Amino acid sequence: MNIFNSIRETIKYSQKYKGQLTKNQLFYRLIGNKVYTREEFLKAISIVNYQIIKIKRKNKELEKKIEKAENLAKLIKENFKDILFLGITGSVAAGYPKKNDDIDLIIITKRDKLWINRLKLRIFIKKNKIPHRKFNKKEKKDDFCFNLWLDEKSIQIKEKQNLKNAIDLILIRPLINKNETYERFIRTNDWAKKYVATGYSLKPTLPSLEKGGLKNSIFLDRVVNWLVFWPQFFYMKNRIKNEEIGLHKAFFHH
Repeated sequence: MNIFNSIRETIKYSQKYKGQLTKNQLFYRLIGNKVYTREEFLKAISIVNYQIIKIKRKNKELEKKIEKAENLAKLIKENFKDILFLGITGSVAAGYPKKNDDIDLIIITKRDKLWINRLKLRIFIKKNKIPHRKFNKKEKKDDFCFNLWLDEKSIQIKEKQNLKNAIDLILIRPLINKNETYERFIRTNDWAKKYVATGYSLKPTLPSLEKGGLKNSIFLDRVVNWLVFWPQFFYMKNRIKNEEIGLHKAFFHH
């Protein structure tokens, strides 16, 4: 796929989600397995006049939703030492949320700490009356939707390595990043290069997966994770549709 086709495909993809891309956004999201420089991109844009490319007005809804997420991130960072990464995904990360959209989030915990932290977080947000999307319920304006949970052991996304998930991956907005977890997450999911090589090349990654690697698993953590997982799983079991849920990962609202 040459750069002109990459530009056309990227614009076509954004139109599916009614997105209006700036030149910078278009460059960052170029679809294709080849890395292009900004100079190559700007030259291609100057040759063909793509009317779709405009500078967007300031998106007030975007700013409000990011501010709400940043405030939540401060609370989580102060109260949850085992949560290593928190990031914004979905329409807010993409930059064009609708007024009534919720705020999708990804969380990465320490190894074997996923389900105890999910339980603690559910208690915390209920106690502090933080608006959040309920399992298997429709989204509401500015509800926080914790729709992707991973622990360090399972930071590679093996399910549905496709264009949509590749774009979602490079658009994640980090809010909390301890122990270079975000960089390890990006590096581990290098399959995204097949779909968005240019955008992926601009992301920060660790030079080696050994750096900041996993500590040895602690038996007690594995036991507690297992014990806390099953009551939550059985509570959700009859309502699970396309969700993918396991000991080390949980994809909600798949």
